[in-house]
Amino acid sequence: MEIPDVLLPDGLARAWTAEVPGPLEPAGPQNTPVRGVIQHPVAVGVPVTAMLRAIWWSDGFHPNPVTGLPGKVRQRPVPSAGGCYPVQLRVLCGEGCDVPPGMYVFNSGGSGSSSGGQLLRVQGNDASSHDKLELRAPARGAVVVLTVLPQRTMSKYHHRSGPLLIADTAYAAVALLHHAAALEVIAWWDVVAPQRWPGSTTEFALAKVALGTAWTETDKTDVDPAGSRIVGVTKTQLATRRSADMPGSRSRASAASGQANMVLQRLLDYCLPTFHEPVPPSCRFRVLSKELLQSPLLAERCAGQHWVRNLHAMVIFETSATPSPDAMWWSSALAAHILYTALGTETALDFRPVGGWTGSQGGWTTLHGLGVVLREPYDRYQERPANAGQ
Repeated sequence: MEIPDVLLPDGLARAWTAEVPGPLEPAGPQNTPVRGVIQHPVAVGVPVTAMLRAIWWSDGFHPNPVTGLPGKVRQRPVPSAGGCYPVQLRVLCGEGCDVPPGMYVFNSGGSGSSSGGQLLRVQGNDASSHDKLELRAPARGAVVVLTVLPQRTMSKYHHRSGPLLIADTAYAAVALLHHAAALEVIAWWDVVAPQRWPGSTTEFALAKVALGTAWTETDKTDVDPAGSRIVGVTKTQLATRRSADMPGSRSRASAASGQANMVLQRLLDYCLPTFHEPVPPSCRFRVLSKELLQSPLLAERCAGQHWVRNLHAMVIFETSATPSPDAMWWSSALAAHILYTALGTETALDFRPVGGWTGSQGGWTTLHGLGVVLREPYDRYQERPANAGQ
């Protein structure tokens, strides 16, 4: 099957046009169907199972907004546009891991299911399917291949799905990198040119994260391979992450803006030196002024998401050129790095990624946004539940 147009440069750029997405379509399966058996980990080696469980699993589900009862979207420490969660975690293990060498897939469980959270050892012909993609298990350590089920996102956002699929993948990769740093596990990540994962499911590899294995000259070298300089995020910290709630008033947002921007600026000063991705040509990021954040035009530029005017601050990532995959990967990865650095340092800010941007302003096109809400001492954010997700 050909690569979806939304993942190719021309199709990706179409996401920023004024074209309105089509009607809602069936989203397809939540997870890749795999022939495999549960592989129980041992207590030695790179803790691949526990690491993936920490970023991609919880026992809880987000409440249904209509009924208030647990819905079908599992709470996770990694956000996803529209709660679509198209990302799948395939794992190629060498020696020195908590499971024997082989190919695995992380079992995310189904809608409302209490099962899952383990590595499934892939069997039969599927166990060698990655050979066709020139992806190999390292001699030691593991490579986590992040794939996507594009229909999960395209069913809702259609031609605007490309940037969202990239962002979802980048947030998952960066979360894993920061968690590896907390465990002192060598880790680095890289983008993979979109390619179809062999099998009956429409699934495409977009990125990879190496765990417990050193990079070589053929691997990406502009990422800190040890992850030693980035802030580590523990399992407990990951479990407290959730996207900022937006119940507040615009007057309250306006009043909190000054303090939120001061805290945000300190965070940026701290975390930017540890971000190792080069800035693509014609790209930049900036913190929106209070006036721009309160402008009614802002919501029009991000698919009518009027709640953005209740934010206390926002970082936007822009390009003065035609939006490209490289620019989108940079913007999403930097936003994720800011978010997880804040989480690891327990900075009193909550975040909500903002996608769906269209058009340009003053010659600049917004690639991605990171909304910011100040967590006040008397606010309920101080007592965040375990396993708070999306």
